[in-house]
Amino acid sequence: MDRQLNNVIQIMNMHNEQVKTGIHSFTEAEKRIRKLLSTPKQTDGTLDISQANLTLVEGNELFVFNSQGILVIHPSKEGQNIFNIGNFQGNNFAKKVLFEGNRVVTYTWSEPDTSQQVNKIASVKYFPQWDWYITLVSDESSFYEQLSQVKSFLIMLVSVSYLITAILFYRTYRKEKAFVSSKLRSVQLAEVNQSILKTLAVALEERDAYTSGHSQRVAYYMRVIGKSMGLDENTLDIMYTGGLLHDIGKIGIEDSILLKPGRLTEDEIEVIKSHPVRGEALLRKLYAHAASKDIAHIHHILMITRHHHERFDGTGYPDQLKEEQIPIMARVAAVADSFDAMTSSRAYRRGLSFSTACDEIIQNAGTQFCPKVVDAFFQSVSEETYRHAHHISRANELLQPIVDDTEVVYTQQPIRG
Repeated sequence: MDRQLNNVIQIMNMHNEQVKTGIHSFTEAEKRIRKLLSTPKQTDGTLDISQANLTLVEGNELFVFNSQGILVIHPSKEGQNIFNIGNFQGNNFAKKVLFEGNRVVTYTWSEPDTSQQVNKIASVKYFPQWDWYITLVSDESSFYEQLSQVKSFLIMLVSVSYLITAILFYRTYRKEKAFVSSKLRSVQLAEVNQSILKTLAVALEERDAYTSGHSQRVAYYMRVIGKSMGLDENTLDIMYTGGLLHDIGKIGIEDSILLKPGRLTEDEIEVIKSHPVRGEALLRKLYAHAASKDIAHIHHILMITRHHHERFDGTGYPDQLKEEQIPIMARVAAVADSFDAMTSSRAYRRGLSFSTACDEIIQNAGTQFCPKVVDAFFQSVSEETYRHAHHISRANELLQPIVDDTEVVYTQQPIRG
């Protein structure tokens, strides 16, 4: 749903720029958008949804209203005021959006001319330039069915990764046992485990559209900040891997909590706060057979995963470490993670601007964040850096090394990470 709405916003931004540059008048631009989002009227006065120029997922419905509640675009009630229509799209829908600021709303809707009630879920994006609230509605059952399909795909993805592992070791044992040393097999095991971890990172990213790309942007910011602090390339590589995997513990948290659009209960918050410990435990298992020369590197990655939510003043979690007790890489992760979280949109709020998020970082230096890391952040992360981070390809960059690794093993060449 969010991606379809983002497509609409991008199209509207394009038309709004044409208005600013004088290519089209506002009336002409609005007419073009209406033609895209709306459809021809039928003899009964309703709109023929099948003729829409914008392709929607089957069962979804799109409409637009403004801050006065006037339906700018709607299949059957265009021009009417939401507040004057009895039980329109569920009780208090417009109030939740306009007065409470909700951007994801669930409600019960009575089917016309029947007593049947259907649970609906609506995602709303505001386009302030035109005062339009663009709303995409889906049956709740269809919405969660899509999530279930994604979850099944992720399970299959991880299963395939383990299958690849089994095949690699079988081939190594059968064809190379006469001359492949135990040291090389350890390297292969470490590299395959790294591939599995990258697959898990992709699985976590693709699980929720709102956090898609988050871990890779955090890894990118960490590398940029670390370079500004004068850290060597080997350390920067470790930090980048730690950034990719810092939220890996969320892979085991139920969808009903992780993807919940509304306010979390105290118990649910505690489950979310368990993800650093969960992540460290998962990584310890997957790194259990790593070569001894990699132990120090792995230790740093585990510390990033466990401590990226510690606060400089000691009020963070899970261990309430403070100041220099927090590993320096985890202090860098805390700044990078918080900055990307603030500047990324979620189902329940819009992301902050670059400058506003920077203000938040500096205001929390010495309490939430390490002042030394905050200084490095402002020396290295510019608006250009921020824009580049949001153009990083996620799945392709993470999964390509997995494909490369498997090809290299089959040609009996040294494996590269």
